[in-house]
Amino acid sequence: MLPDQGYRMIRVALIVVAIALSGCAATTPLIVAEAGGHQIARKDEDRKVRAAAALKEEPDLLTYSVDAIVRGKTEEAVATYMKGYSAPDYSQNMKSLALYQVALLYMNRYNDQRDDDKARAYLQQHSIEFPASRLKPRIDKRLSILNQRAQDPVDLSAKQLLKRVDRKQLLLQQDIPFDAQLTPMSERAITQERVADAETVYLILYDNKASSAHMRAKALYQLGLIYMSPYNRHGNNDKALAYFRKISQEFPDTEIAQQASKRINTLINRQ
Repeated sequence: MLPDQGYRMIRVALIVVAIALSGCAATTPLIVAEAGGHQIARKDEDRKVRAAAALKEEPDLLTYSVDAIVRGKTEEAVATYMKGYSAPDYSQNMKSLALYQVALLYMNRYNDQRDDDKARAYLQQHSIEFPASRLKPRIDKRLSILNQRAQDPVDLSAKQLLKRVDRKQLLLQQDIPFDAQLTPMSERAITQERVADAETVYLILYDNKASSAHMRAKALYQLGLIYMSPYNRHGNNDKALAYFRKISQEFPDTEIAQQASKRINTLINRQ
């Protein structure tokens, strides 16, 4: 394990879906009655617009990465991801995903700290170190995007691009009564039909033996919820049951196992 283990394990856990699993979302609008409240509310709305625009351009961004873009904390996020990349007890898939997120942070056009050269360097590093990664097709696609950008001399800043977006459309939220235990990442997987992508990310966390039993069980739990959701066009009750039963078998002493048992009963009653 790394030195200063307690702090580092908490920070490194953020690199994949720890934040997504915690249910964090974009900051809610502030309603302030005193002077200056309007400016604060507007600033918060601007952050939500930036987050939505960043995600629309790059759906593979994790919640932690989006938050870093919105708050101008790219370097801080990169440092956290690279701690995960350097951790000797983390899986190759976790390290691969960490490098990928760093590249996505730097190449996102709605990031004030965008740096295409750094993004390209991290993508190339990924290609060299993880040539057989399940992310390889995505890495190649992003490298192609960066190469295309390099040939185009006209490039707008993040602030200029944000002035051109359809704010109303980006702020529009779908009124779907999702299960309260679904994370924002899981909800996006359903609404944007990116279930396979979400499954890849959650399974990377589950497969990482250095993660806590609670976090690994929670990753499986999200997959069960995604597949049992009535709003998922690719829903599959059998797959949902398999994930919930896997929790009961492998993590019986976790709180998540009790929740999984209730979901198993619900699915059995559906049949």
